[in-house]
Amino acid sequence: MKKKSVVICGLAMASVMLCLGGCTEQQTPENGNAAPTATAEVTEAAAPTEEAPAAEAALPTDIYDVIKSTYELPEMYEADADWLMNYYGIDAAMLSDYIFAEGDEVHADRVIILKVADEANIPTIEEKLNNVLGQLSSPDMLSYLPEQADMIKAASVKKQGDVLYLVISPDMAGIETLIKNGLAGQ
Repeated sequence: MKKKSVVICGLAMASVMLCLGGCTEQQTPENGNAAPTATAEVTEAAAPTEEAPAAEAALPTDIYDVIKSTYELPEMYEADADWLMNYYGIDAAMLSDYIFAEGDEVHADRVIILKVADEANIPTIEEKLNNVLGQLSSPDMLSYLPEQADMIKAASVKKQGDVLYLVISPDMAGIETLIKNGLAGQ
C-alpha cells in the first residue's frame, strides 16, 4: 500500500513538473525577484506584428449609445426610414446605418450620423443634410428658438470617410469628438 502511494505521489509530482516546465525563471534587475516567462512558442504568438491592424470604425447607432451615456440630452425622437423620407427626403436605403435623433419642438438639439452605403451618394445625402440645417437656420426658426440661435448657427455638416454628421447641442464639441473617435475606431 505504501509503495502504491509513493508511486502515485511520484507520478503526480512528475505531472506537475511537466506542466510547469513550460515556464522559466528570469531575474529582474530592479528587485532581484524571479518572474516567470512564457516559452518561445507563446512569445512568438504574442509578438507584435510589423503593422498593427486598422481599428474598426463604430457604427452610428453604437456611437449614439456612447453619446447618450456621456451627455444629458433632451428627450430625443429617433427617426425611422419613413420619417427620414417624408420630412427630409433622405432615402434610408442609401444608408448602411444611421441615427437621426432630434429634440422636440422646443429644442433644436440634433445628433445625426449617416453612414452612406455607396460613396457615389454622398453628395446627395450631404445636400439633404444641409437642407435640414437650412430649415433650422431659417429666420422663422431662429426667432422661434432665440435662446438656441447661436447653437444652430455654430453647427455645420461634417464628413469623415463615408459618414456625414450634424450635431446641434450645447455639448457640440464633445459630441463631435466622440463621433470622430468612434469613426476612427477609438
